[in-house]
Amino acid sequence: MRKPKNTLTILASAALTFLAGCANYQLGTTLPSHLRSIYVETFKNATKEPQIETTITSQSIREFQRDGQLKVKGADDADIILKGVITDYELESVRSNRNNPKATLEYKAIVTVQIIATERTTGKKVVAQSVTGSKIFDVRGDLMTARRNILPEVSRELGRKVVDAVISAW
Repeated sequence: MRKPKNTLTILASAALTFLAGCANYQLGTTLPSHLRSIYVETFKNATKEPQIETTITSQSIREFQRDGQLKVKGADDADIILKGVITDYELESVRSNRNNPKATLEYKAIVTVQIIATERTTGKKVVAQSVTGSKIFDVRGDLMTARRNILPEVSRELGRKVVDAVISAW
């Protein structure tokens, strides 16, 4: 086994190995240069759950701001217009009480939104898909309070998935 003769050879080998590992990594956004901003219209609520459109829309906007690839702007200034319809909000029983199988201890809250993202200037529909977010939660106290308390967490996850769906379209 032959050892490298000098430090320069070791450094060059390390640099090449490092650069090879980064070959497919891209810094910045993958979006076209003419798409840098988005307007998020308040989602429509097609469920029986009151006021969830406000929470879900707000969380989606926060996630776009957190992601930073698209700046959130008003409808007249944005490059992309995002519309959404909350189509489903359901609770699924996950775990029951052993002594009383009818008593549910954990639920999964599942929210589904149909989103459509359109380029404002051309009207070209870029994204049209269903996005679902869910969270498991314990029922402590009454179910209505637990449902209300889990909604921000489900909305955050849903917001991240909405951002991913819009960004990954390009």
